[in-house]
Amino acid sequence: MYEKEVIDLVRSGVAFMGSVDDNRPRVRPMKPYIDGDGHIWLFSRYDSQKISALQSNPRVELCLMGKDQEVLSIYGRLKDDTKPGSPVFRALRDLMVAEIPDMKHYFADKDENSLVIYRLVVHEIRYMRPDCQLTTRVNLPMEHDPDIDLAMCQGGFCLM
Repeated sequence: MYEKEVIDLVRSGVAFMGSVDDNRPRVRPMKPYIDGDGHIWLFSRYDSQKISALQSNPRVELCLMGKDQEVLSIYGRLKDDTKPGSPVFRALRDLMVAEIPDMKHYFADKDENSLVIYRLVVHEIRYMRPDCQLTTRVNLPMEHDPDIDLAMCQGGFCLM
């Protein structure tokens, strides 16, 4: 089942995130985190250049390539659902640090105000197997209802 392959690929690799900054395309490496509900989370230092660009245009695309040349792209928009110091922020940060130990390099232990955690509201998922067969293309146009998104569930992609 390809849903497990997609989830494993997101969890195993570094994604490249494409965004637009003043009409200029930008691509940056990002390490996504998938929580128990299938939501994708990304983090960044608050003082990075990408934060102001994402506030102006939160639409992004993540792209990952697996060891067998499978390709995954996930399109959506980033939503800042967490506030530093809140119990939700601390719990999510602790889960992410446990699964992504390198995350600690981006902020000081007590300096949680330097970190932004975004939830990726997913609107399109494309997964191509190593034989170049497009396995899935789930598409939810965000213009119709920007708050409906997809989560990655083991049994399939679930509307949230």
